[in-house]
Amino acid sequence: MSNFFVRNLCLKQKLVITTKDDKEPAPPWVPAPNGTLINYTRSKLFPQLLAAVMACWINLASGASLGYITPALPSLQHPSSRLQLSETEGSWVASLVMLGALGGGCLAGPCISLGRRKALWLAAVPLTSAWLIIAVAPNVWALYAAHTILGACLGVICDASQLYVSETASSERRGALGCVPVLMFNVGILLCYTAGAWLDWENLALFGCLISVPALLLPIVLPETPSYLVARERTKEALASLHWLRGSNCDINAEYQELLQCKKGAGLIERIQGLCDREIIRPVMITAAIRMLSRFCGLRAILCYTQAILLTSRSAVDVDIATIIIGAVQLIATLVACGLLDKLGRRKLLIVSQTVMGVSLVTLGCYLYYRNDMDRSDGSVLGWIPIVAILIYIVGNSMGLGPVSGIAIGELVPQRHRSIASSLTGAMSWLSAFIVTKTFLDLQSSLHIYGALWLYGSVCFVGVPFVYFCLPETRGISQYAIEVLFKCKDSISDQAISDKPSTDKIEVTIQN
Repeated sequence: MSNFFVRNLCLKQKLVITTKDDKEPAPPWVPAPNGTLINYTRSKLFPQLLAAVMACWINLASGASLGYITPALPSLQHPSSRLQLSETEGSWVASLVMLGALGGGCLAGPCISLGRRKALWLAAVPLTSAWLIIAVAPNVWALYAAHTILGACLGVICDASQLYVSETASSERRGALGCVPVLMFNVGILLCYTAGAWLDWENLALFGCLISVPALLLPIVLPETPSYLVARERTKEALASLHWLRGSNCDINAEYQELLQCKKGAGLIERIQGLCDREIIRPVMITAAIRMLSRFCGLRAILCYTQAILLTSRSAVDVDIATIIIGAVQLIATLVACGLLDKLGRRKLLIVSQTVMGVSLVTLGCYLYYRNDMDRSDGSVLGWIPIVAILIYIVGNSMGLGPVSGIAIGELVPQRHRSIASSLTGAMSWLSAFIVTKTFLDLQSSLHIYGALWLYGSVCFVGVPFVYFCLPETRGISQYAIEVLFKCKDSISDQAISDKPSTDKIEVTIQN
């Protein structure tokens, strides 16, 4: 690829490549392979938003499985419950969702390779069945099995829905629409928290089954993603999908020509070998690191044991009301993130997010450490510190680390490697989530609850320099231009741009 093509493509996507001989930026257009100049036209938002919401309805049902254990666990441990769980059994029910998601993360790649839309539909069937198993569970082993199935579905849904939205959204709207999967997860969590205030664990499972039914039907009317269809050389279907997603009056030629420039998918062996290439392994490693950071910050442990943390801290707020408030704040913060991701960019939000999360966890830990020296009366101002610290922590996660860790796989990794990279990074992510959820009670016993919170806070602070030095800004950049970005970085670092005059100095900058 010539420097001329790379330079003008990057300029269009807000990547500036200049030489010392350049006096002004090149004009913002992109040459097609035949040399014709193509102008970009703005696509319609509504069909892309409709596709994202319909595809991510299954995220809502799966999000309910993440929120189920918080209101259901006290009901399962109540003396009048048909099943009564011990503290150890309750921790296994909470953590088996994560362990099942580990298996689902490994299955995500093969399922996604069949098609993003088909993967969502395949996950909807066992998801609905698992809710029914919970509702009629005769013993704790049935609960174990059902939550493992819920977790396996979660592992597939998390990556399949995120890839579907990332690959169907236009580059200027990918950040905002990329929050829709996380947003729908949070809607499901909030619905489960709210319903759990009035329903016991059996009826709450039936409620989860009810909201899962639309997920069986909605994927049928959705188009497959254009990049997936182009990679499979189904060009007519790709054009039809682009027209569906961008609007019938939108000129899709530029986007279609750019998709054709992306390398087509190779065989399984070639794709595995390709992961060792520097231009591939770098985005895969960055994606894996961000996803693991989002787990080791302790979010799942805090959400699962919110009521226990508030009771231990003797919060001034009723725990049932506090749980609903946390779910609502998580949803609102994700809505705000939809607008901020395309305005401020990924890197800034990640740095601010992890800093806020770390400070809030350290503050909560300090409150718990010095609790015996403080006024613990319900009417005191200090009694509000635990719930406020948790809310700030949730806001920080929902406005940065949560959504960005989701969209990373669809932005950084090239399309031809996403199925394998999804399995690899998904397995690492869900294994981390299982470790965090299962070991929280052990950490609480050995380090006390304040020590566990300080440990999670330290992980948040470690993530700040990593993001600053390692993560490139991808706001408003097309999928193909992101591939060019990593290629340019490798070429420049190796001084391997063959058609560059020896007197030129090339500088790549990413505009925030």
